[in-house]
Order: sequence, then C-alpha cells, then structure tokens
Amino acid sequence: MRATLRTPTAAEAVPVQAVWEASQQADDPGSRARGGWSVDSWATAKCALLLGEQVIGVAAVSAGNASTGTVAARVALDRDHRQPGLANLLIQACVDLARKAKGEVVRLFAPAEGDWAQQAAREAGFEPVRSILHMLLAARTPLLAADTARGVRIRPMHAGEEESILAALNRNWAGTWDFVPIRPEMLEADLVDQRDGMLLAVDDFDDRRILATCHAVFDPTDQNPDGDPRAWISNLTVDPDQRGRGLGRAMLVAGMRFLRSRGAGSITLGVDGGDPAPLRLYQSVGFETVSSTCAWDKSLRT
Repeated sequence: MRATLRTPTAAEAVPVQAVWEASQQADDPGSRARGGWSVDSWATAKCALLLGEQVIGVAAVSAGNASTGTVAARVALDRDHRQPGLANLLIQACVDLARKAKGEVVRLFAPAEGDWAQQAAREAGFEPVRSILHMLLAARTPLLAADTARGVRIRPMHAGEEESILAALNRNWAGTWDFVPIRPEMLEADLVDQRDGMLLAVDDFDDRRILATCHAVFDPTDQNPDGDPRAWISNLTVDPDQRGRGLGRAMLVAGMRFLRSRGAGSITLGVDGGDPAPLRLYQSVGFETVSSTCAWDKSLRT
C-alpha cells in the first residue's frame, strides 16, 4: 500500500493529534507541555502522512520566528511504521511547508531518542546545531535556603503588571539562541490559573522596576514525567544590567520553594544545552537531565 501526504481534513483532526501526542510521548516524555502536546496550538501549517485511510504520521511547521527567516519544524510517526522511507517523506514535507512559509532556514526539533527522525534529517542535508535539555529535580532533593541580593525584593506579580512583565521578558530573553518575542496572548495563556507563581525581583526603592523573573507553575491535574504532580520552572530571566549579582539563583530557589509550598514533589524545567551558565546553575541545585531534543538546521536559500 502506497503512503500519501496531504493536508489533513477536519475529520482527521483527532487521529492527527493522537499520532502527534503518542510519537512525542514515546521519544521525549521530558518535554511534555502542560496538558500534553497539541499540534494545533504549536503549528501554523501541517501535513498528514496516510497509509490507505489511516493517519500514521504528521509533519508540522511553526512560522512564529519567520521574521528572522527561520521556520521551526517537528515530525511524528506511529511507532509501528517507523521505516526510513516514511521518515524521509515527513522530513521532506517539513522542508516543503517551510518553503511555502517563505523561510530561509528550516529548524527541525527532533528528540535525541528519535533515531528514525534524526537519520532522515541527516540524509536530507540537515546539520545538528543545538540541544535542549529537559531536567528534573527529584522530590527527595532538599531545597536551598532563600537568599536575595542587596536592594532587591522578590514578590508575586500585581494585577495590571502584564505589560511590564512582557517587556521585561522580551528584554531579558533578547539575544538568546532561538529567541522568539513573546506576544501578549502567549503571556496571557501562561498566566491562566498561574498568576501567583509569576515571581518578580524588584528594586527595593522602585517596586515597578523588574530586575528578574521566574514563573513557577503548579498543576496537580497534570503529571511530571516521573508521575508526580505537574510542577515546572519557566521564564527564569535576569535583566542584562543585573547579571552577576546572584539573581538567577535567588529566583530559581524562590520558584522551587513556591512549588514545594503548593505540594509539588519533583520539579522540571528546560534549558538550552549550549548555554553553560544556566546549565551549571540548575545542576548545582540538583536538577538532572532526563531527556533532550536536538535542533537541526537546513538552509533553504539554494
């Protein structure tokens, strides 16, 4: 039976999502987002791989960083159909979708355990450029004592601070690898039922001046990779002018203590494997890598 690629129909939305989630869970459980992996919330365009009438694979791209010429891509393939020929079809579909999005570079994110995807990427001319590590702090790990820099206070966000927080996040993240500006609706979605965990380091003399951020998210309706209630650290950032004062460690400890106070056991986070400073920080408090994703780039300029 011949495999075919095409845009999925509305009636195929459920099997497309099922293949997408099962494939990601099999290869990289540590990267699981809150509520699971949703292809529709991530992708701006997608293509289904069918064997007869059965959806067995998905190729998807996100053009959210298209202003830089880079289009992100991911693939999913049913575990019973992980054959080189089918994987190659999915990788080529990502390239085609990225071209349609007028990208100059397609950046494929493939789990380190997904040999089927990485081999196909290599054969298609992709080159590995970076690893994203998914880390976990075991529930048994004791927490460090809270500590803050002189002249700094850590507090939860206030009502009406969304615009200031958004500006601080984009300022602090700017210049980092694979940076995509955070949009207001993205921050709004992150804060749903999670406002208390948005922690800010502010100047003692100017409560509106945000020096560092840490979003400690606790969702007991969901799970960490080890089965503990879902708890993770995101948007741990420090203003470029404030680095070197220990604010990153202070915010991390504050976030960890917040999560444990809410009943969290293990705690998870993700980090750019090519940035040694935050990696050393996380390792120093007990986080260990549980899985990773590799980014592969292919130029579309020729």
